[in-house]
Amino acid sequence: MQMQATQMPLSGHARVATRDVDQAAEEVGRIFCSHRLSPHDHGRDFFACHNSRLFSGGSINYVAYGGDVEIDPGCLERFFLVQVPLSGGTQIRIGSKMVTTAPGRAASVLSPTRPSLMRWQANCGQVILKLERRAVEDLLAALSGRETGEIVFEPQLRLDSEPGRTLGAQILALARMADAGVPGEPGRDEALNSLGWSVAHALLWTHAGSARDLLLAAPQETGGARRKVSRALDFVDAHLAEPIDFAELARACGYSLRSLQLAFQAERGQTISQAVQERRLSLLRQHLLAAGGKANVTALMQTCGLVHAGRAAGAYRELFGETPAETLRKGRSGKA
Repeated sequence: MQMQATQMPLSGHARVATRDVDQAAEEVGRIFCSHRLSPHDHGRDFFACHNSRLFSGGSINYVAYGGDVEIDPGCLERFFLVQVPLSGGTQIRIGSKMVTTAPGRAASVLSPTRPSLMRWQANCGQVILKLERRAVEDLLAALSGRETGEIVFEPQLRLDSEPGRTLGAQILALARMADAGVPGEPGRDEALNSLGWSVAHALLWTHAGSARDLLLAAPQETGGARRKVSRALDFVDAHLAEPIDFAELARACGYSLRSLQLAFQAERGQTISQAVQERRLSLLRQHLLAAGGKANVTALMQTCGLVHAGRAAGAYRELFGETPAETLRKGRSGKA
């Protein structure tokens, strides 16, 4: 589960690069939160590097320090952190628990209301997922249909067994995606947002803590599935050209997101994502057949909310047995 050693993660999104301790504490603190930063070798080998890219409700980061350092942020208050080590390791006291992390073995999960004190080993570098507290609380409320209360995760995430191995791999994939494009590139920001919150979903559902306990205790009601799905699809059809936030979809329909997910599985044997994709592809087919052979396929895909042309073309062929270009030619010949 290691990224290529020859390239620093998120190198195109540098925010901090300094050998000055005070400057590092100030500049990293602006991105995360105020903290005390103390080198353990009197700063002889000290350097600090922080690369960061935002997505909706969070950010993906790479942070590295030279020399042993102690970091005391206290309570994070406003956000959660999942720290996946790529080199070196850490010893962290989170609340009353001690956690040791190392590449491929264990990561750390910091919750907003638990104070932490971290010791980073010399030349430790970590990919760090930051998730805003309010956004995580809203997501959990939508999934469970209940008040969330305080969300606290188990502070150690094992990377050498499931489900932590997959969760760690998703976080590294998010860093690679963030590194591959530039902010504002068509479709790139939406893809980054989507993957970022897929990781957040996985964290809530699979990692030990109060969120998973709440979700597993929630009643799995599937009654009225047809009515729920019908109402949701009405909303989806009215917003196909736009990014659809599933928590917003659930709120608009008056159901919890978990209840809606169960309804789609019971009624259609699909996830909500699969149903939305199918609707978008069907809308694309209507446009292609109506275009009379004169249309830009990629532009029509974007009109239908399909931002990744290659993936959309593959999904289209799987669903309809032909490529979008072949359907466009049918429209020109008058064959449906």
